[in-house]
Amino acid sequence: MSAKANLGTALLLATATSLAAFDAAAHDTSGFYSTIYVGPSFLPSTNLTETRSPGATASGDARFDTGVGVGGAFGYRYGNGLAAEIAFDYRTHGLKSIGGTTADGDFASKTVFLNGYYRFAKWNVVRPFVGAGLGWAPEIDFDINRDGRSLSYSRSGALALQGIVGGEVELTERWSLVGDLRIKQIGSGSFKSENAGAASAISGDLDYRPISANLGLSYRF
Repeated sequence: MSAKANLGTALLLATATSLAAFDAAAHDTSGFYSTIYVGPSFLPSTNLTETRSPGATASGDARFDTGVGVGGAFGYRYGNGLAAEIAFDYRTHGLKSIGGTTADGDFASKTVFLNGYYRFAKWNVVRPFVGAGLGWAPEIDFDINRDGRSLSYSRSGALALQGIVGGEVELTERWSLVGDLRIKQIGSGSFKSENAGAASAISGDLDYRPISANLGLSYRF
């Protein structure tokens, strides 16, 4: 065999070996897993009008404090980078003001998601991943405390979407440290008053689009 042929064969073998190594690195161990996470959640302002009798009408941008998000999931890794899970997500954000006027309260949601993920090859010790989820929010609550009274409004049965980007670091064969950024969106909808005997109503955009930065632990069974 000529030197050129030997060189070509060596290059082909080296390329195949490299691709095989990358392919193996891109895959992970198949099996079931569970994850829990917690982190700060940030909710953009939303425009609303709240009327109550007796009391003045509050109207304008509602602004929120940094909130908190917690959640958990149970899923399956397919061993080829892909994974699917069922997850529960809860977020709550304290109300700061409406139309520049101080107000207390909170805007909170409970959502069940079906998430899908793809995990890439490790970058040093971190395995990056991306994900997306389709969910259902059985309950969204908005409590508003102003003029000495706390009133509540709720909405049920809303579709939700989310995008996820993050990374994980393997601590042991079964435990991993997970960090991610999640952008969640629940479109605007009508909220009903939960205040028996109170003449109150809320209207406006009432968009719910929190962004959360989470840290969690994942366990592979």
